[in-house]
Formats: sequence, C-alpha cells, structure tokens
Amino acid sequence: MLKIFKKGHTTLTTDVETWAVRWNIKYGEFSSDQKEVAQFFTSKEEAKDFAESLKRANKLLGHTCSTLTWVKCERVTNIGL
Repeated sequence: MLKIFKKGHTTLTTDVETWAVRWNIKYGEFSSDQKEVAQFFTSKEEAKDFAESLKRANKLLGHTCSTLTWVKCERVTNIGL
C-alpha cells in the first residue's frame, strides 16, 4: 500500500523483511561532527555479516571512541527501527 500526501509523509508497506545496520560516521574537523548512517538488507545473514565487517574494520583501525565504534543490526518493523 502506498499513501502519498501533499503535505506529510509517505507510508510504504511490504511483506519483505528488512534489516538495518546503523553506525556513526565522522565528518568535518571537530569531534562532534558525527552523523548516523544506515545500510539496509533483505537478508538477516547479510546484515549480520556487514555489521561484523564494520566491527572488524574499527578494531583493525584501532578506533576507541565509543560513539564512532558502535554498530547496531536490527529488524525494521512497521513502526520503524
């Protein structure tokens, strides 16, 4: 079902199970210059593998800042993450 309103939001519903992997990225010069990004998957296993890859990359690079090294993998529900 697709409902598009002139002012408001779009609602998309589907039976496809979707998984999101979320993490923060650094941009700019200041330590507070961070933003959350996400990659979406239709396979739980692919999402988990991707999340583990991000964790391994952080470890390899020696990152220790908790706001930059967190990675979350979760199922997207009808009400959001």
